[in-house]
Amino acid sequence: MKKALLVGAGLIASLIAILLLLPPLINLGAYKARYLPLVEEALQRKVDAGEVRLRIIPTPSIRVSALNVSDNPAFSKEPFFTAQQIRLRLKFGPLLRGQFQVEEFILEKPVVNLVKQPDGTFNFADMGKKKGKGETGKKEPVAKTREPVPLSELIPVRVRIEDGDISLRTKGQKPLKIQGVDVSLRDFSTDRPFPYRVALSFPGLQPIALEGLLSYQESAAILTLRETRLKAQDIEFAVSGAVSDLKSVPHLNLTLGNDGFESRPVFQLLSAADITPKELEISGPMGLTVAVKGPSNSAASQVNAQLKGLKVNDPRAFNGTVTGEIRLNIPLGGETPTTQSLRGNGKLAARDGVLTNMDLIEKIQQITGLIGVPKEQRSGATTFNTLETEFTLGSGIADVQRLFLASPLMEARGSGKMILAPPSLDLRIEAALAPEISARAGSGKTATFFKDDQGRIVVPLRIKGPPKRPSVNPDSEKLIKKGMGQLFERFFKRK
Repeated sequence: MKKALLVGAGLIASLIAILLLLPPLINLGAYKARYLPLVEEALQRKVDAGEVRLRIIPTPSIRVSALNVSDNPAFSKEPFFTAQQIRLRLKFGPLLRGQFQVEEFILEKPVVNLVKQPDGTFNFADMGKKKGKGETGKKEPVAKTREPVPLSELIPVRVRIEDGDISLRTKGQKPLKIQGVDVSLRDFSTDRPFPYRVALSFPGLQPIALEGLLSYQESAAILTLRETRLKAQDIEFAVSGAVSDLKSVPHLNLTLGNDGFESRPVFQLLSAADITPKELEISGPMGLTVAVKGPSNSAASQVNAQLKGLKVNDPRAFNGTVTGEIRLNIPLGGETPTTQSLRGNGKLAARDGVLTNMDLIEKIQQITGLIGVPKEQRSGATTFNTLETEFTLGSGIADVQRLFLASPLMEARGSGKMILAPPSLDLRIEAALAPEISARAGSGKTATFFKDDQGRIVVPLRIKGPPKRPSVNPDSEKLIKKGMGQLFERFFKRK
């Protein structure tokens, strides 16, 4: 017994001496030439790396520097993926038994360049796919079917991604850049929920963070979000749902929501991402629910926005306080442009505002001058007490089913359409002048022919062109029907 103890102590002492005498980093460059081709074959991409070194003390680990994965030449000549360094921390005990078990995976400064074709195809779609016989010209031996390695055996207990960058380029659109991507996953387990955190930044904005618990069911390949919060621009959203079919094409069923928050930071975020115009200023309370459902390669986002008194300042169109609801269905994939595939509807009401960059008021002033309204009483024609609209969206067109405007000098009702890309209006309205204005009209044909049952003079107008500055003219079709087209045509030519 004593002899066995002495032998064991001697072996331990010898092992300690070897570890102390070995260099802290052992160059594994000889193995790089052997194993990189295997990685390239698996990814179907050219892969290169700098140094590959093994550290024995103080903690066994492998370090790979300057990793570079090429892109599909059909998409880009730039690398698809680069990383300054990858570190794999190994378990010491299994290593002594010849087993390679990763305890922690650390990815430093990764850069991912995503490219999306108009048909929705990404530049990573072909990764891992074997070339067919027609592509290689060689007959490949039929391989025996192997059971896929469980995901729980591929993911280490701890995962960290530090200071990553992601760029997304879509043909015809401005590139989207996401910086400072940090990911932390701790105590990964298939038996109990484990904590995670994801953070990223857009230029000029505060970091966005997603944090909570995850549960993974190996048999069903489902990842479930629990107690998760998304924080963006100091606004918190509750996030719930799951990602299923992780062994094939992931299927999303996620929901994000907040019943009431200050909207200004959200629209600042949308403006920074070039989703809304830079000159548009919006603030005030709103509620938002976003549901993302479907396969990851063709998912759709369902958005429900509740406007609870938003103050809108848009120099292109109007200023005012808006309430109402908008429901949208936005496809996240496919080759059809978003403006064409967008579906939805809305019902909005604005109070105490003013129309801007539109010559509607100029035309109304011309008409009120025609019927003898003193110039000093034309003021206020650009303001409105109420502006209401109901619309539907589909096939790249906003169908305005109802439009109502009430101002100190008139009431206007109408309908029409708006093409989304490029934005273009085609609205028809009938403006009924206020009773006190109508009462001052003369007794001529113009004054008596265009009157409603309340005795108000009614002028039909047509609004066409870009929303920034549309043209506003008498609606000739309605005027002709009333027999007054030529009279108004001559009048406006003189103007």
